Amino acid sequence: MVGMADPQKPASQASTPQNSTTSETVTIRRSPRFLRFFILGLIVGVIAALILTVAFPADGEYTVLQVFGFMLLITLVLGGALGLVVAIILDRTIGKRTITAEATHETVGNPEA
Repeated sequence: MVGMADPQKPASQASTPQNSTTSETVTIRRSPRFLRFFILGLIVGVIAALILTVAFPADGEYTVLQVFGFMLLITLVLGGALGLVVAIILDRTIGKRTITAEATHETVGNPEA
C-alpha cells in the first residue's frame, strides 16, 4: 500500500531519503546542427538539378530523365558538401563565443530503491 512503512525495517530507515548536491563549472557553447545543414544542402541540390535539367536544351542522345539523374548525382554531392562547409564555418565562428556557468546536480534518492 502507498504511504505505509515496511514492517521489517524500522520507521526511521524506511522514510529517510538520501539527498546529495554537487556543483561544478561548465562551459556552454552553441553549435549548428550538422544534419540539418546537410539536408538543407541536399534539398538545394535537388532544386538545382531540376533547374539545370530544364535549362539545358533537349538532346537526342539522352532523355530528360537521364539528364535529371546525372544532374541530381552531381548537385546532391555538391549541395550536401556545401551545406556541411557552411555548418563548419558557422561552428568555428559561433563556437568561439562560450559562456561559463555554474551547474548544480541534485540527487534525491530513497535507500529502499
